[in-house]
Amino acid sequence: MAQQYSEHQKENFKKDIVWILSFLSESIWANQPVLFEEFVSWLKTFLHSLKVPMKDVAESFELMQKRINLICNKKENAIINQILNNAIGVVLSGDENVSIPVNRNDLSGLAHDYLNHLLKGERTKALSRILDEVESGTPVQDIYINVFQPVQYEIGRMWQTNKISVAHEHFCTCATQLVMSQLYRYMFTGPKKNRKIVTTCVPGELHEMGARMVSDFFEMNGWDSYYLGANMPTAGVIKYLIDLKPQCLAISATMTFHVREVEEMIRKIRSSSEIPSDLTILVGGHPFIVAEGLWERIGADGSAMSALEAVRMADLLTAPII
Repeated sequence: MAQQYSEHQKENFKKDIVWILSFLSESIWANQPVLFEEFVSWLKTFLHSLKVPMKDVAESFELMQKRINLICNKKENAIINQILNNAIGVVLSGDENVSIPVNRNDLSGLAHDYLNHLLKGERTKALSRILDEVESGTPVQDIYINVFQPVQYEIGRMWQTNKISVAHEHFCTCATQLVMSQLYRYMFTGPKKNRKIVTTCVPGELHEMGARMVSDFFEMNGWDSYYLGANMPTAGVIKYLIDLKPQCLAISATMTFHVREVEEMIRKIRSSSEIPSDLTILVGGHPFIVAEGLWERIGADGSAMSALEAVRMADLLTAPII
């Protein structure tokens, strides 16, 4: 294999292996093999779009497995080998099984127009299209569900399949965050619930769009929301919770290798004598959608499949006991 690739490509291979091992490690720690299997399916789609031969990907997994087997004990290897053997099977399965979660043709007319403006770099036109729709009476919540969410999925799919660059993907995401900020004045229209929620990402987590959307949904549903953003240190979150005294905390992790950071944040919050023991903690993000029951494994009170479901769950869990 070394003879087939340039020095630059081999350096990228090394970085990729570290990345792959982080997913494998987290999957084993959480006792959720499905996390790694789902990641490998995503990786296959991505590498297939780059025309990387699947036999080379499978061989890299086999070499990784051989090296791990020299280091780990028999019991550990039994767990690891089963996961890696399944992964190799996924990689070597036919290309027709490559999963692409969203298709641009499935988008609504408004979402399609909005996406086209973003892809052309027409941020002002994208904003105007959304503002016109809201001014005409479309609820902001519907814009989030039917435009922003599917468009973000489609942008991610286009990057995954090498249709756009990572820079293009970042531009589109930042443009949508700008548009979202312009909709705040339309959000504060309903009755208030006299409840507070803090929304945050764990240390190292840079994907913040989902957490921001969840925070906005709570605001639109009568909560006072406090969004802390990406890559938030646990100590800072704890200090903020002590000062603010919210009824609920929502923690987001998009990448599987940040699940342990979520668990550590929850554990430290629970162990703080200055934070009420009845604080409701919800977790969300891709790993918790893929792995059923993972939220229980890390000590949360619940996990939701969508922003709306998160609001309903928080309303229920924080409701006064009569």
